[in-house]
Amino acid sequence: MSHELVATIGVLGIVIGALITQRSTRIVKESELRQKEYQAKRDILTDIYKSLITIINLYPDESPNDIVEHINYPPNYSLESYDAIFSSLDFKLEDCTNQLSIPDIDYYRKSDIETEISNINYAKKGLTANKDYYFKAVKEKVSFVESDKTVFDLYVGQNVKNCLVRFEVVIKNVFISGYSVGKPDDPNDNTIKIARRELINAMRNDIGIV
Repeated sequence: MSHELVATIGVLGIVIGALITQRSTRIVKESELRQKEYQAKRDILTDIYKSLITIINLYPDESPNDIVEHINYPPNYSLESYDAIFSSLDFKLEDCTNQLSIPDIDYYRKSDIETEISNINYAKKGLTANKDYYFKAVKEKVSFVESDKTVFDLYVGQNVKNCLVRFEVVIKNVFISGYSVGKPDDPNDNTIKIARRELINAMRNDIGIV
């Protein structure tokens, strides 16, 4: 083999080696870039999802109609009409108080009225908390949409978006249409708890948390 051929092969070997090294380096850099982009996206989503979870956890687990169901002839709630339901309960409370002032009222009747008064006061306390948390959640949700909508639309996975829509439908059914949540204390028969759990799981899956 001539010296020229050996030299040529040597040069080709060096060139090929350089090309292989260059290609390997490019692949490594592209992989590192993709990893950094994925981590940046995950960091952004993590912050967004933390905010969203805080908001959806503010929504009460009961419908106002669930709260008043133990009252005799309870008022009906719909369309965020907390003031109307409070007014109705106040009238009922006034009527019960007047009945207690009837002279020589029957013992059993008196006991029933006192129980009803207790139920009404308990319901009013529950409704006050329900109202405060509901409107706080609504306010925080509006702020979230106004500040994070662009980033949300850009990065959030479709399954999370679908679960959020289902959660919002449940909230509308409960606090606008006045539907019951089912059984408030049963996580498997409470529409808000179920929808919230599905949404949180979707967010966890979207950022790779098992």
